[in-house]
Amino acid sequence: MRRSWTMVVQGVLLIVVAIIHLVMTAEVGRIVARNTSAKAFAFLWPPYALDHVVVGILLIPIGVTTILCAEGVPNGDIRARLIALANAIAILCLPIAVVVAVPLSVLLSAPPFLVATALLALTGAWMFWPIFKR
Repeated sequence: MRRSWTMVVQGVLLIVVAIIHLVMTAEVGRIVARNTSAKAFAFLWPPYALDHVVVGILLIPIGVTTILCAEGVPNGDIRARLIALANAIAILCLPIAVVVAVPLSVLLSAPPFLVATALLALTGAWMFWPIFKR
């Protein structure tokens, strides 16, 4: 049986991104607290923290299922291909959502945010390669 090591690496990268996302939640909270009033922070932080944690949690099963599909995809397993395709579409939608939701001036003024968005776009596009590779 063949295995797509590309998909294994992609899955591991997604899990690493999930861990970073979860670990950085507290730091992002401190940044928001320093840059807003106490009243604004009390209003903004709970839904933002929830969103940040949920995205981090959901990236873990996407990474795990990408790894699990690494054997089925190159061997023609249709279920593995469909799961891998759903994962690739989901990951590629993340940077698209960022570009649609975040004003360009904000995106361009925050280099780490811009780099993260670009990496998501590249990873999402890269995830299609093993699925359609012949």
